Amino acid sequence: MKRTIIQLSFGLGVLAFAAGCQDHLWDDHYGIDGSTETRTLMQVLESRPEYSAFCEVVRSQGLDSLLSTDQTFTVWAPTNEAMAGYVEDADTKDQFLNNHISRYLYGMVDLADTASVRVRMLNGKSQDYVREGGAYTFAGVPVEATDIAAGNGIIHTLRQRAPFYYNLYESIRQKDNGTDSIARFLTSFDEYTFDEEGSAAIGKNEQGQVLYDSIFDFNNDWLRRYGFLHSEDSVYTMIVPTNEGWEDGRRRMARYFRTFGETLKDTVKSLIIPDREYAVGTALADSLSDTYLKQAMCMDLVFRKDLDFGDVPGDSLASTSGNVFHHPSYLLSGATEVPVSNGRIWKTSALKHKPEESWLKTIVVEAENTAGRESNYAVISSRSASSTSFRDSVSEGRFIEVAATSENPRQQPVVQFTVPNTLAAKYNVYCVFAPAGAYMEGVAADSTKVNFYLNYVHEDGRMYEDAVIAGPMPTHGETMTKMFVTQIELPYANYSESPFEGPLTQDDDCVKLRVQANVDRNETTKFTRTMRIDCLIFEPVIE
Repeated sequence: MKRTIIQLSFGLGVLAFAAGCQDHLWDDHYGIDGSTETRTLMQVLESRPEYSAFCEVVRSQGLDSLLSTDQTFTVWAPTNEAMAGYVEDADTKDQFLNNHISRYLYGMVDLADTASVRVRMLNGKSQDYVREGGAYTFAGVPVEATDIAAGNGIIHTLRQRAPFYYNLYESIRQKDNGTDSIARFLTSFDEYTFDEEGSAAIGKNEQGQVLYDSIFDFNNDWLRRYGFLHSEDSVYTMIVPTNEGWEDGRRRMARYFRTFGETLKDTVKSLIIPDREYAVGTALADSLSDTYLKQAMCMDLVFRKDLDFGDVPGDSLASTSGNVFHHPSYLLSGATEVPVSNGRIWKTSALKHKPEESWLKTIVVEAENTAGRESNYAVISSRSASSTSFRDSVSEGRFIEVAATSENPRQQPVVQFTVPNTLAAKYNVYCVFAPAGAYMEGVAADSTKVNFYLNYVHEDGRMYEDAVIAGPMPTHGETMTKMFVTQIELPYANYSESPFEGPLTQDDDCVKLRVQANVDRNETTKFTRTMRIDCLIFEPVIE
């Protein structure tokens, strides 16, 4: 895009240019037999009868003085025919006049080497100025006459009024828009902070307190994380549930976010094994469930840029949360398109995200991560597979080696992992083991036997271990071993993924898997008590 900046000396009627080529461009725009237009935009508008209705509104809203200054503007002026039936209201200045006036000059020359230019209007919205063959449009409206010169700008004639579009955030919050439910959730994050330095003192009240022409800083943590829907400078595509769609999503997803409330008992059994009890069916439990549910419902609604879901590279698309959707056009099935100033809304009566691509995903716990990991009777070493043939087989390229500290068969090495972000759902549980050769090529192969203990909050609110689960087979000495542990249906969610802090809290370590070597004294010549654990996998069962 070529941008030509032209300085105007309005008082003298003299045009100053940075280069000779700009003289030529100005002549192309405005020169008439070598003369230069010195009248202001307002004077030129008033001199042409086809703009009389538009001028009446300009004067009524007090913008005639602005268009008479030495500031530079481009005016996109509707004809009297286009103004037919227009009635002024409280939004006229912002949604109509400031939607037809832009600072700086925009003319045909700006479309000489490009087909489209984004024009920032006085109301902060952006409109498209487009060349299609030999014709021009502005905001999708045909331009009847172009580059009408004035001393402080340019006028273009429009056959229709340019449409005003709310931005994404404004559109969602509009009354009678049918999106009150999601609007209440998003606006619950709105925060306004008084900016004392930016606010101008305008006097004092009767009590001697300083009065300000106040400025407030706006912040919304949800928008900051998932997309600046309120910004005219950002472009997004957003799936927006209607109130019906919101309730449909709640009905479909609520059971997965059922959770527990207050801690009633918190003790430790046998060194690292928690023994707790939680209240169930309380107000806190209900509030947590509702919070987790709404967070999950909304985290995959926003996508960067103005997108065609039916034509995306690689047939996959990532939301701003980072979750990836394959062949994503299904998300928009039955949705209605709503134009907005900073992208596109698809309003839907049913959220159609596949659970396994959005909020019910496979959970992988990397064994080498120390957070939430505890051990006993063991020395744990982190090992890298980067220099071996297993570099692409070991998850994240690393695993842990858990070695025994005692030969006592009653003190076999044990390591316990916290499994985060579990939902009230059915999971297939796996533990993946690496062979000795994943750390160093050429070492002797060995194998071990293990037991598993799954600890979680049961239906009655008590957190305790289920009966021991014996490993179905020894680990393989020369290859990776993905060992099936069990299939478990967790009655409560322990959803610690929410990025937002709030007054409602819950223990976030309420699902644990304990892995312990299980090699008898008379088996030590055949099996080792050293365990090499790559990761745990909780794979949801989609029914």
